[in-house]
Amino acid sequence: MSSQLPGPPGRPDPRRPRPTGIPRPVIAGLAVTLLVGALVALGLVAGDGPDGATAGSRTSGGPSAPSWSARAAARLAALPALRYTGTFTSNGRTVQAVLSVTRAGSAVGTLTMGGEQARLVTVDGATYLHGGPSFWAGATGPATRPEDFAGRWSKAPVTLLGFDPQDLLSPSAIARAVRGAPVTGSTGYVGDRLVHRVETRQGVYSVTLAEPHDLLQVEGASNARFAVTAVADAAPVLAELRRRVAALGGARDPGVGFDHGELTFVNCNENVSGCTLQLPVSVRAPLVAGEPAEAARAVLVATISADGRALGSCTGARSVEATGRAVLTCTVTSPGWRAWMRRARDTPGRHEYTAQARVIGEAVSPDRVRELLALVDRETPGS
Repeated sequence: MSSQLPGPPGRPDPRRPRPTGIPRPVIAGLAVTLLVGALVALGLVAGDGPDGATAGSRTSGGPSAPSWSARAAARLAALPALRYTGTFTSNGRTVQAVLSVTRAGSAVGTLTMGGEQARLVTVDGATYLHGGPSFWAGATGPATRPEDFAGRWSKAPVTLLGFDPQDLLSPSAIARAVRGAPVTGSTGYVGDRLVHRVETRQGVYSVTLAEPHDLLQVEGASNARFAVTAVADAAPVLAELRRRVAALGGARDPGVGFDHGELTFVNCNENVSGCTLQLPVSVRAPLVAGEPAEAARAVLVATISADGRALGSCTGARSVEATGRAVLTCTVTSPGWRAWMRRARDTPGRHEYTAQARVIGEAVSPDRVRELLALVDRETPGS
């Protein structure tokens, strides 16, 4: 006679016949259904976790919801422009800035320094300013002549801003920076609103913890701190951007220096039609040792004088290769020169005239404007 021990508790005895009624597959199916229902209920009770994913989605192993940083980045990337109001420091002076920056990083706005205001435009990664002599006296320092840049568009000196508007302030660049932010990290307050502080190589971006994760503040180099608002319609910004870019032909560059030879006269004596001046120049060696010199555009600005007064001025521009020299020329054809030369020819005796000249860097040639406008047009919807 043999005996068998019963199986583990809760397991059916294989010797007993199966119960009649509901087949085992249906029972298993009901069990699975109840299990899924329990998971769904758990998700509804748990709600959103700290990273924005639901507890139910994590428990079930399904795809998790995007983190707050991914949602914030997607929203920023979709914005056509952002508007900034704030300050930064330039050469120890506080500069007030009001800027509108497009998704691609083009910008229009104003800078105010020492009570003097200048208009600003940024396109293709370069920033240009249009201000008066007082503004440029503070912007360029004593090494340059403010009158060479005042009243015309000129490239912003590197030392003036201290940051790249495209890199620090464009919605697309900020979206990339925020997308890589950790799920949990530094937090703080902007006003009375709790924010994530996203610290990147460009700067610090303060994004609200609460949906829809608004960008409230940007901090960057040169003690820059800007309050931020979204621009829903970028059409006015792009229209103003195009107007300013169209006027950039001949914009000057205070950041480029030249060495020059002797100024000479060509075909001037007894020439009533005009007097040509020429000056050999080369690009000055970079201030930082070891950095290669770059080709540049040079503008000759010359004035002819006689009898204690200016007879006329002229300008001429051309490219100068980094490793070579070029000869700049321009011709004075003013009424003052023509009248003086007629009198000199008709009056016996010695008649002397002199000339003064200087060389200034040119940031944008007239031909380059068409290329810049094409870049602006690509930002315009429907273009």
